[in-house]
Parts: sequence; C-alpha cells; structure tokens
Amino acid sequence: MGTKNGFGNAQILALAGGIVSIISVFLPWYSAKASMFGVASSISVNGLGSISGNGLLLGLWRENATWEFQGLGVLALGIVSIAVAVLLREKIQSMAMFICGILIIGGWVVNIRSIWEFSGIFMDASMQSGAGYGLYMVALAGALVAAGGLLAWKDVTK
Repeated sequence: MGTKNGFGNAQILALAGGIVSIISVFLPWYSAKASMFGVASSISVNGLGSISGNGLLLGLWRENATWEFQGLGVLALGIVSIAVAVLLREKIQSMAMFICGILIIGGWVVNIRSIWEFSGIFMDASMQSGAGYGLYMVALAGALVAAGGLLAWKDVTK
C-alpha cells in the first residue's frame, strides 16, 4: 500500500537500509587502542580500508596490515537496494530487496569473522581491539532491506 509520496512501508524500509548501508562503509569497522608507558595510541579502519589514528599503533598497523573488508560490496549493495526500492515493482522488487538484504548481512558475516579481537597485555602494552560500530550498522542495514523485501512480498501476495 503506497503512501502520499508513492512509497509503501516496504520501500521506505529498503531505502532506509540502503542509506544506512552506504553510511556504514565510512564508519569504523575495526578499532584498536593501546597504552604503553602512559602514552595512548589508537587506530580506526573504515569499510573502505582507510586507516586513521595516532601514535605508535598507527605506524605499526600501516606497515603490516592488509585490510580485506568487503566495503565496496556493501556500498554497491546499498546503492542497488535504493534503486530496487525506487525503480522496481511487485514480486521482482520484493525478491530483489530480500536478496540485497541477505547479501549485505553476508558481507557483515564475512567481515565480522575476519576481525580478531584482543584485550590484554602484550609486550608491556595494554591493548584492546575489536569490531567498530560501523560494522554493526552493516547488519542493521541488511536486516532493514531484507525486512522491506519480506514486507513487500506480504503486500504482493494479498
């Protein structure tokens, strides 16, 4: 059922999920903090592999880390989700939105499994690392798009 602007709840969910997916790629997917001899150091890596931070930890990571995040895929699926919600109609739209949502969630699963989390003392340095909040937004985005697909399917089958 469409609203005044021509979009139903399913399309709005898919649009929101696509937008969240796009935004999430630019937020931290991995972060680490370390403190050694009272000097703090931190890094943050977004979905596109861009590293930012300060201190010794940043220098060590820049030299040794290879980021294999699926950020470009998540970005592309976010854009496709928006296009599907706007351009397609009926059953094909609901299936395409659901598939995009599942693929975005798949991107989250691949990335969350590749991140190692560490907390403790390493060579006299206190360190904590793990997934950044941007990576969890990927899961939210996928769930929104997939839910939009399911809702659209429900509307079509009525």
